[in-house]
Amino acid sequence: MQIKPIIIGRFVLTKMTASDGDKYYELSNNSEVMKFVTGYALTRKESDKMLKVMLSEYGADTYLGRYLIEVAGTGELIGAAKLDQIGGDIEIGYRIRQEQWHKGIATQIALGLIRFANDVLKARAVIAFVNTENLASVRVLEKAGMKNVQTIEDIDEIKYKFIYSPKHNFPMKKALYIILGLIAIILIAAVIMPKEYAVEKDVVINKPNAEVFTYLKSLKNQNEWSVWARRDPNIINTFEGTDGTVGFVSKWTGNDEVGTGEQEITKIEEGSRIDTQLRFLEPMESTSDAYMITEPIDPTSTKVRWGFTGKMPIPMNVMLPFIGMESMIGKDFEDGLANLKQNLEE
Repeated sequence: MQIKPIIIGRFVLTKMTASDGDKYYELSNNSEVMKFVTGYALTRKESDKMLKVMLSEYGADTYLGRYLIEVAGTGELIGAAKLDQIGGDIEIGYRIRQEQWHKGIATQIALGLIRFANDVLKARAVIAFVNTENLASVRVLEKAGMKNVQTIEDIDEIKYKFIYSPKHNFPMKKALYIILGLIAIILIAAVIMPKEYAVEKDVVINKPNAEVFTYLKSLKNQNEWSVWARRDPNIINTFEGTDGTVGFVSKWTGNDEVGTGEQEITKIEEGSRIDTQLRFLEPMESTSDAYMITEPIDPTSTKVRWGFTGKMPIPMNVMLPFIGMESMIGKDFEDGLANLKQNLEE
C-alpha cells in the first residue's frame, strides 16, 4: 500500500520515521505542549525513546501511525498528529507547537483528520480522548463537530471520550435538510404569491368638491384628522417646500407607535386627485404610495376615496396573507375619514 502525505489546507502531514528525531524533540521539549501528555518537557533521550516506541506500533504500509504537521512548501514545523485504530473506530490526535496556538490550526487539523478517517479509512466512528482539564482541546473537538459521550477514569488521569460518526450526527443533518426544505418551500411560495397590497376606504362629506379638495391638498391639515397624529400628542413635524404643491414634503418623528417617516406630494390632478409617496424610516424602512380622490356627488356633497398601495419584496411577501393589510390599517383609514368628515362639516 502506497502511503501518501495527507493534505489539510496549507498543511502537509507526513508519516514520521526514525530520521525525524530532531523535529520531534523540537516539539516535545516544551512543558506547555507536553502538559497533558507527560506533564513535563522531554529530554532528547526521552524524546528519542518515545518516538521509537510510537514508530514500533505501525509499519510503513499503513496510514495508521504518527505524523509531522508542516507547512506545505516551506517545511515549517507546526506539530504532530496521529491516527490509531481501536476496533472499527479511528482515534485522532494532535499536538501543536506553542508558537502556533490560538490561530485555529488545531481545529483545522482535527476537521481534516476526521474527514480523512471517514473518507479514506472508512471509520465506523471517529473518536478522540482529551484530559478533562485540557479545556482548549475540548473546545477544538466541539468546534470540529465531535460530541463528549463519556468520562473515563484512568490510573493517571481523567479524560473525556469524544465521538464523531455519521449515525451520531444524523439528527443534525436531518434538521439541516428540513430547514433547507422549508426555505425552498418559502421561496417557491414567495414567487407564486401576490407581491402587491392595496387598501381603500371612502366617505361622503356634505361639502362642495372644491372646498374638500382644497382642504385635502394641504398635507399640514392631515394632523387635524389623521388617527396617527392623534396617537402621539408630542409628535414633531417639519416641512419642506410649498404646501399643496408637487414636491412638498411633510416629515414626522413620533413615539414607537407612530415611528418616523415622511410624505411627499408626487402628483396633483386639480379638483380630483392627490398622489403622495410615504417613506417610513422607523421602526422599519418601507415605501408605499397613497392617494386621495374626490368625486362630486352634487353641488353640496363630495365622495372622498382614500387609498394605500405598495409592494412587498420576495420572500417577505409570503407574510401578506398573515399580516392582513386590510385589517391592519383599514380601521385607521375609516376612523381618519370619519374625523375628516366631522372637521369639514362642523
